[in-house]
Order: sequence, then C-alpha cells, then structure tokens
Amino acid sequence: MSSDLGPGYDRANSAVPRRLCLMVTSGSTATAFLRGYIDYLVADGWQVALICSNGPGVAEMAKAAGARYFPLEMNRDPSPLKDMASLLSAFALLRRLRPDAVVYATPKAALIGALASYIAGVPQRVYEVWGLRLETSRGLARRLFAVFEKLTVDLSTRVIANSRSLAERMRDLGVAGRAPVLVLGAGSSHGVDTERFSARASMPLLDETLSRELAESDAPIVGFVGRLNPDKGIDVLTEAIKLCVDRGVSLQVLIVGRADGAAVTPLVRAGQGKAVVHIAGFVTDPRACFKAMDILVLPSRREGFPNVVLEAAGMEVPAIVSDATGSIDSVVHGVTGIVTPTGDSGALADAIIRLVDDTGLRRSMGQAARLRAVNEFQPRQVWAAHSDAWRA
Repeated sequence: MSSDLGPGYDRANSAVPRRLCLMVTSGSTATAFLRGYIDYLVADGWQVALICSNGPGVAEMAKAAGARYFPLEMNRDPSPLKDMASLLSAFALLRRLRPDAVVYATPKAALIGALASYIAGVPQRVYEVWGLRLETSRGLARRLFAVFEKLTVDLSTRVIANSRSLAERMRDLGVAGRAPVLVLGAGSSHGVDTERFSARASMPLLDETLSRELAESDAPIVGFVGRLNPDKGIDVLTEAIKLCVDRGVSLQVLIVGRADGAAVTPLVRAGQGKAVVHIAGFVTDPRACFKAMDILVLPSRREGFPNVVLEAAGMEVPAIVSDATGSIDSVVHGVTGIVTPTGDSGALADAIIRLVDDTGLRRSMGQAARLRAVNEFQPRQVWAAHSDAWRA
C-alpha cells in the first residue's frame, strides 16, 4: 500500500504508528524549531509530513530531511473566515494522508490540527503546548483563548507541556482536561545543540559597526534576545536599567530581536552611572551576540520554556529571568542564574548589579548553565523522549 507519504508502509503489520504529520502555524517556527528534529524522526522510523504556512526555506528543509511538505496558510490572530478555510483544507489534507499520528504546536495550528484530526479520525492526536497565550490576554480575548485552549486539550489524545510550571499553570487555569499533562525529562520543546551553541564553535562575526560600538566601552554587556513584545517584559528591563544607572552603575545593553509591539528607547547618563543601548535588530544567527554578552536578561510575563536561555547557557552566559510560567524552569536559581519576581524592576536591577559587580559569580554561573544544558537538554535526548511518547 502506498500514500502521499511514500510507499512501503503496511498498516496491518505495523505495531506502532508510523505516518506522522507535524503541524505548526508559521514557516519561520518550523525552520527555527524543527530543523534537525525532522531528520531524527525520519531516522527513527516515522514517515513525516510537515504542515505549516509557507516561508523561506521550509520546503527545502523538509526535502533535505526526507519528509514531505504541505503548505497550509494559517493566521496567527483570530480570523473566522480564514480560520474556517484553513480548517477545511487541513481536514481534506489529513483525510488524504491518513496519518497514524498528528502532532501540533503553537496556538492556531494546535486548534486547527486538533479539530481537523479529530474529525478525520486520526487515532493519535498530540498537543505539544509551548506556552499559553491567554495568560497575558484580557477581557473577551482571554475568555476566547481559554475556550480554544480547553477545546484543543479535550480533542487531543495526549497533551505534552514543555515545562513543569506550564503544566501546573494549565491545571490552575482549568484548561488541562481530565488526563494528566505530561512533561518529558527536564522540559523544552527541542533542546539546544551545545556543539553549535558553544563559545568555542566557529560562527559568523558580529556586525562590524556593532562590534566597534561595543568595543568603545569596557562596561559589562547585559543582553536581551527575543521579540520586542510587551509579553517579554521590555518595559521592566528598561526601568531596571534606569534604576541601575541611578545607583551609579555603568553598563551596556545589547537588544537583539525584531520590533513586535514594544519599543526600546536609548538610555542616558543619570547620577554617576551610564547605560549605552545597542539595538541589533533581528539576526539570523545570534551566537556572536550571545558571545559578546556577560549576562542574558529575560523578564518575560509568560513563556513555555525559553529557548534563548538554553542557547545562552550553551555559550556559558548566565541568565536573569522572571518567575513567570516557563521562565522559572529555565534557570536553577543561584546556580545557573537568578530568578526574580515577574514585573519587579527593582528586583531585576538588584540581580543585574549583583552579576555586573561579581565577575567570578558570572563565570561560575555561566559554566554551571552550560553543564546543565549539556547534561539535560541535548536535542537527541529531547527528540527521543517525544518520539517515544507519541508512539505510547
């Protein structure tokens, strides 16, 4: 029997599911999170189809991994007519592919994937939860996101959260359903390649202008990597840096990421301190930026499990994070970094000053962070745990 996923699969003689559809909303998410992962799944015996909105390099990545790619346009924000069209297209595609398992992640792809695979009668419907958008929503939007989340969970045969605090938060918010929400290993959706994210790895150089600007001062560099979105706590970081300057601390701030609803304004002298803010914008390979940093700061209001903290850890950069969902799992407080209360700019400033003033502590925390990344978050280790769970 043959199918769109390729010949050679005999459903009657197979003891485990072999046809797998992976669904995420955007092509950029697929190339960022699934590169290497799909290769592993194919080698592990799955016949993989990738389903997501089109984007640069998606089709090429799938082909190189030995998977099929099926573009499906999905809007990140609610759009009833477009969402219905996406649902109908997803249903028709799954009826044609007849997968044994569908694994979906990211809010829109998860909702469409859960509905389409349930209606199509897919036996294994796995929801990989990478965060809860409803956490930082308000009013009607929050209620709608809660309904969609609960519906996605209820239509799924298995729910896997990528951090323990995320699983707990789902239960607290009443969207976890009756079945237990699983957390595999130490969490994370795909781990971190500690050979690639290593201070000793070969990597592109920093932008020449940025490198020259950073070299103009020997002040420690506090970094942020991520979307410039209010959910990421950019306002808290800005206020914390101002407090550091007011207390006579001099430092540099390196902001890496594209604008997404929040702005970063240059900071000026205040009292005896000074902060110089460097805006790098979006970069395709952030490793040189991590290498330049002394500290990573992520004051998020919500996460699933922040990948940037693992990437910084691979580069031996300690992190200061909030105690928000997901973020709190990414750091061992006092060992690999510091955890501060969400939204508390004063506590964040205290933590920044502590690490700015103590080079030895920064070094020991960075080394411990890398050791944890190596021991607990190797990609093949994470991928294997998920692949096995989908078959169970």
